Amino acid sequence: MPLMMQAKLLRVLEESEVERIDGDHAIKVDVRVVVATHRDLETLVKEGKFRQDLYHRVYVLPLVPRRYANVAKISPS
Repeated sequence: MPLMMQAKLLRVLEESEVERIDGDHAIKVDVRVVVATHRDLETLVKEGKFRQDLYHRVYVLPLVPRRYANVAKISPS
């Protein structure tokens, strides 16, 4: 995702508002976002390709790796 788009997404998450193209005022929104990627976001942050402030905003809990670890423990081999 381009850095400019990341900034806009961060604004939506932090301020709960969007602005239409050629709009003259902000519109309040109430959104929930689910983020999923196959890329290593920590590496992208270090390379400057992903905003660190957005990373900390969206990286709340790594659901998939933890879930697979638990499934492996309870599934019979």
